[in-house]
Amino acid sequence: MNFIRTRRNCAVLAAFVASFVLVTAYAEKSYAQARQQVPASAQPQSSPAAQQQDGALELTPEENAKYKEALDLFNKQDLQGALDALRQLANGNPAARPPRIIMAFWFAQLNNTRAARIMLETATEEDPNDPEAYLSLAEISLREGELTAAELLTIKGEEKLAQYNANPQRKQAMTSKATSLKIAYSNARRRWADVQTALLAKIKAEGENADLDRAIANALFQQNQDAKAREMFLRADKLDDGKGLPADAAMSQLYAARGDLENAKKSLDAALKAYPKSTPVLLLSINNALVENDLDAAWKLVQQLYQEDKGAEVMKTYGKVALFRSDYKRAEVAFQEAIRQTPLDTDAANGLALALCEQGDEEKNKRAVQYAAGNVQKQQNNRDFLSTLGWVLYRTGQPDEAIKVLQQSTADGQINSAAAYYFAVVLSDKGQNDQAKNFLQAALSAKAPFAKRAAAQALLDKLQ
Repeated sequence: MNFIRTRRNCAVLAAFVASFVLVTAYAEKSYAQARQQVPASAQPQSSPAAQQQDGALELTPEENAKYKEALDLFNKQDLQGALDALRQLANGNPAARPPRIIMAFWFAQLNNTRAARIMLETATEEDPNDPEAYLSLAEISLREGELTAAELLTIKGEEKLAQYNANPQRKQAMTSKATSLKIAYSNARRRWADVQTALLAKIKAEGENADLDRAIANALFQQNQDAKAREMFLRADKLDDGKGLPADAAMSQLYAARGDLENAKKSLDAALKAYPKSTPVLLLSINNALVENDLDAAWKLVQQLYQEDKGAEVMKTYGKVALFRSDYKRAEVAFQEAIRQTPLDTDAANGLALALCEQGDEEKNKRAVQYAAGNVQKQQNNRDFLSTLGWVLYRTGQPDEAIKVLQQSTADGQINSAAAYYFAVVLSDKGQNDQAKNFLQAALSAKAPFAKRAAAQALLDKLQ
């Protein structure tokens, strides 16, 4: 079980306490204030799965009632009462999960990581030989980017695990958590041999599946064992649960990340030949064609894909290729269909705004501004959405406002090719040709595909 997994509708809670003393009025008050920010539907719930808590013994009817009593007290902000009830539940049962760990789990469900951490720290004092507190602290540290702390806490937890035999089910669950932690921090540190070893241990303990095979393939590739990596990807393809990219398509992505574009193209061509109707393979092939600025190939492939799949992701890709071809009416229709299927898709809304603002229609211009401004309102620091809004404002006759927004899109010192082109156009209109040329050169020097590459080159040629 992912220890600090939270429900989607949980609000972010306030920091709980500076020092966790349950009996103080300050703790009760702080918790009450935090609870007010969480809707009732986000409160920890009583269920058999939750009660067993990662392999704890099944509860008798009496124990089930005590567990529910503890949870009810917790939800009523009576933390001391909840803790006392959990202690009664665990009394005389060495296989039971320590009370403070259960409390920490409840806090984590409420997204109150600080209170959960305090509970776990206290658990290491009250139950110093129980491994779970160390492993859960390691997981929190890992999520906060504290790799050294995560590794040391995992090692400590494994030391305790070696001596723990009170509950075989719980030991198995904690062993799985320790292995997952090792995979995660070894991967973050790019210690690929360690990643491979931990993945093999996980397969030995839990059985093989396609995701684990693909993770091993990646670790092998990073160790320059390309042939073995491909063999492992092929092995994953054969498993019943294999739903990822076919082997050669996956290898293509890895080669591209390595900078080996020749082998990346060969692998992708092989995947497309073997799986000519595969949506993920076709999507990769389309993107590769756009990177190579081969718009005819991209258009042919996206039409082929459209015959097989008309889902939201395909419609967005169709719209993207249409934008590259300056076919704005087709782009509009495609993005509109993607939004119909997934109304909250901001990428589709971004594409639709770009398609609408290029058609010289007053009503469509208004809609373009609405979509672009709506995206920025949802994600105020997204430079792609800011640059789109800047371009939409320029195309709808608001160049001064466009400059302000485009400047916001580069506030962090970075600029994408599209924004650089938009800047260049606005500056050129204002007669600032030298600055415009600098932006155009920056836009064209980037390898990432962008729809206005041909227009950027044409404008640069004109200014020079």
